[in-house]
Amino acid sequence: MDSIEKALEVPAQFEQRTATEVLRGIIEPIERAGAIDDPRMWSVNERMFVIASYMSATRDDGPDFPIGEGKFSDYLLDATDYVAEVPFHCDGRDLIYTPLHGYQAEIIETLLAGGNYSNTSYSWWKACMAACVRGADEEPLQYQDDGQYETLLVERIEAIGKLGDSDFVELFDAYQLAAQSGAHMVYAITNLHGVLAAQVSEPPEGVPVLAPARFPSRSAISKRAREIMGVL
Repeated sequence: MDSIEKALEVPAQFEQRTATEVLRGIIEPIERAGAIDDPRMWSVNERMFVIASYMSATRDDGPDFPIGEGKFSDYLLDATDYVAEVPFHCDGRDLIYTPLHGYQAEIIETLLAGGNYSNTSYSWWKACMAACVRGADEEPLQYQDDGQYETLLVERIEAIGKLGDSDFVELFDAYQLAAQSGAHMVYAITNLHGVLAAQVSEPPEGVPVLAPARFPSRSAISKRAREIMGVL
């Protein structure tokens, strides 16, 4: 219950920080060379998949639990694994897309919650592009701690924000295609609600496309445990 208490102490608007604490409470680190046991260093795809899989195994309406008009399997990518880099091309430049990771999503969420940027889809998009896209001849932004990384990220966000209309649109469209190519476990997207999963199942003819799914971290904690902690 200590891990549950820690997760519920995180203010509700910080979904990514909550996800990290929930994951730390439900995972069992494995003894394997190269294993990454800190969920902040996992891709947001992996984080959503693990939380949703835990919900699938523990909910009364699982394993293929309902999500709005759909169900868990509508958002699940079979036979996929982590993709470290996706090369792509835009405006005469060779670029590299890397998946958004937990620590990056946490820092972006904190920037928006702190009023540094408006809480819009555009703010999430330009921040994710700043975090996930670099030139093929550039080194990735190095992470030492949140403050140091935030400073580097803000510089890149500001640069993307200064792009003209046509340049931004061209980069955004290329980034979206690269992100789709690099999708694993779930197809992670962002909008003003943060990080979500897009439908990957083929909808039957005449059936509307399902809305992006959220797997709220607090939903992985039983209702009774939340009642005991005084948080619903």
